[in-house]
Amino acid sequence: MAATHRALEADLGGIPITRVTQFVIGWMRAAFHQSVAIATLTKRGLATTAAPNRRSFAEIAVRLQWLHSTKQEDRAGALDAMLDHERELTEKNQEHLRDMGFDSDLDLSAYQEMVFNSADGALKNEARQFLAAAKRNESLSVGLYAAWREETQYTHATGAMAAAYAPANGRAPFPSVMDPDLSSHIYAMFLIVTLTYNLLTEEGIDEGAAKVIVNEFVGVR
Repeated sequence: MAATHRALEADLGGIPITRVTQFVIGWMRAAFHQSVAIATLTKRGLATTAAPNRRSFAEIAVRLQWLHSTKQEDRAGALDAMLDHERELTEKNQEHLRDMGFDSDLDLSAYQEMVFNSADGALKNEARQFLAAAKRNESLSVGLYAAWREETQYTHATGAMAAAYAPANGRAPFPSVMDPDLSSHIYAMFLIVTLTYNLLTEEGIDEGAAKVIVNEFVGVR
């Protein structure tokens, strides 16, 4: 966890905020916060409870792969398509709440007035649909997607969750854990650091500023 904490505490003040850099850095930091939770729970013998954290971590890694596989000039539009989709979901959620008898006083006017330069076509679909993004990456994301799908079963109230916690065959009442020693998780952390560095430098960020994350993660000062 020391490497994760160092990366989270890295001074990234030299990196200007753009649509792409904000997503890249935000996703990287979110993944590493999930990593801290995963490692902590695993160390305490509670790895089975970390399914939501592992799911989020895998999803972020796939999204970073997807963004890196997108042409540099199309990345901002792809992320705008994600934001536009999130706005749609927020508006629909307010409708659902009203349908259920809850009158929310949340003011969405500023959100609704935002203008996004969203991508179209296949890229827009990939921005909106996680499976489409994972398929775009093909074999690069198959392991992470499989992990994401496995953890999804134990993140929501599913039949798989019920069967795992109340088994009929007499086995221990807990879900199985795909990566109990975190060996694959550590590999994925290196992948995230590498993707973050590559994405930042491809956005024109100074290599020295982008490499701060790499250096902190590997412990090079």
